[in-house]
Order: sequence, then structure tokens, then C-alpha cells
Amino acid sequence: MPVFDITVDGQTYHVEIPDLDATPLQVIVDGQSFEVEIVGSEIGAAPDQPAPSAWTLVPVAAPRPDQVRAAPLPAPATPVGGSKVIAPMPGTILSVEVRLGQPVEPGQVLCVLEAMKMKNPIRATQPGTVAEICVEAGKTVAHGELLVRLT
Repeated sequence: MPVFDITVDGQTYHVEIPDLDATPLQVIVDGQSFEVEIVGSEIGAAPDQPAPSAWTLVPVAAPRPDQVRAAPLPAPATPVGGSKVIAPMPGTILSVEVRLGQPVEPGQVLCVLEAMKMKNPIRATQPGTVAEICVEAGKTVAHGELLVRLT
């Protein structure tokens, strides 16, 4: 199955295409499924054809209300109010790499979140001390859920 990481306006999206020959084409963007048509190029076109970044994806059917979710956050982990690290996407916590009271530095891994079979290290974006750990290995988390609070 072809898989692409596509960046639009600085935001990277993980895109999977289960069947290149399907019409309309089904794409999975960050875990959310869409039916689209490609305008302006063909998948597998000759090298002189526009690259996938030049394709225009036109939705064939709007997603159902239960498929719509909030837009992804712009960074792997985002402090909220200067001290909270939240989940940038839904997934399962594989490991917690810090303990209560531990000082952390920017870039230090706090926990590892698995989403769509990818291991995503969730890192501190500011210095601080671990005041609260809200997750444990094996816990499923939602987009925006509090993972760790720093002081």
C-alpha cells in the first residue's frame, strides 16, 4: 500500500492509499478515510507528468459527521498554558520515560505514543519538573488528552 507524508502549510499529514486502481480513490489521511478523485494527473504517470504534490484531490463524498475530527496540532506535543503536554493524535501509550519529580529539558522524551503503527516520541517543549503523569503504558488516549503536566 503506497504511503506518503505530505506537508501542507507546514503541517505534515500521513496519507495511505489502499488501492491505487479504485474509483473513486480511497485515501486515509491521519487515520481518517476519504473518497477522492485526482484532477490533473494519474497515479503512476510517466516521469514527465506532475508529481503527486501537484495533484488536486477533490472529495467525492463529504465525510460523515462521526468521521470528522479536530485538525491535528502543529507540533508533536504542545504545551497548553505553559505546563501541560497533550496528545497530538489518538493512539496508545507504549512507554512512559519520566517519573514524578524528575527535571526535564526541552526535547527530552516524556512518553512514546503509537498511532497508525508508528512510534511517536512525545517530547518536552520547555524545561520543567514532572508534576503529574496522566498515562501509563497500554493506555489508549484521545487527541488533545493530557499526558504529562510540568511545573
